[in-house]
Amino acid sequence: MNVLNALGLPLSDDLMPPTEFNEKGYFESWTISKIHDDILRAFGLTWAIPTTVRPLPPQWWHSPAVAQPRQQLVELVSREFEKAGLVWGFKDPRTARLMPLWKGIIDELGLEAKYVLVSRHPRDCVRSLQTREKMNPIQGELLWLEHTADAVGYTGAKLDALVEYDRWFDDGVPQAEYLIEKLGLVHPGKERLSEMVSSIVSADLRHSLTTEAVYELPFTLEFNDAVQKRDVGRLELLANLFTATRQFSQKVVGLCTQELVGRLNDTARIANERGQRIAALEARLSVAEGSR
Repeated sequence: MNVLNALGLPLSDDLMPPTEFNEKGYFESWTISKIHDDILRAFGLTWAIPTTVRPLPPQWWHSPAVAQPRQQLVELVSREFEKAGLVWGFKDPRTARLMPLWKGIIDELGLEAKYVLVSRHPRDCVRSLQTREKMNPIQGELLWLEHTADAVGYTGAKLDALVEYDRWFDDGVPQAEYLIEKLGLVHPGKERLSEMVSSIVSADLRHSLTTEAVYELPFTLEFNDAVQKRDVGRLELLANLFTATRQFSQKVVGLCTQELVGRLNDTARIANERGQRIAALEARLSVAEGSR
């Protein structure tokens, strides 16, 4: 997203700040992320709870619980386009599972969407989540599968580009040119593009590099192979298969024990309690500001 921004794609002003886990920043809208969390929380979920284990309700995007956050997103997108002009973009991993809601918003506002799926090796994602969240490896790998399958399944043939994280370090300029071509961006010239990529992509951002094909879940092997080869047709078939088998979640998850399900339930409970505390504090803050 940093590269797309450098190539002229306007982003929101409220980007998440850098942290020790991502020194150059996340290039994600804080407001969009919060609204996405509110939507998931309405159904007892957080980003960390696999929907294979705890699915969203059928037609959840039409639920009254989603009406207010949906309107907040509509207003946000309208404001951003008024400010940015003809083009604006955002990134948030939660978008993958919330895509039905976003497709409705895009249609309502009469926008033309360009979809870019950014993927990282599942084992590297698992290690990152273990380090940052102390997450069970099975849960981490299942989240990788779900988000990738949802992104492909909901966009299908409309997926414009598939970017693999490690390629930025191995062939950054060709990957940037791939994005320029797929998204119809203006090429700044070879020399300028090379300087741009070099200033953004640095070796210290690569915290791990996985080469082995050893996974917690058997389905990950074929899925990641299709991602590496940018085989969107095969990915779509695999995504549809994965989605169809979610009703048999224990067979898909395999090693996902009742102990893990119990921990996920505890995670949801803690997240809901935290969300209620945050909402109460925000309400108190609004009252305090209004009394000035």
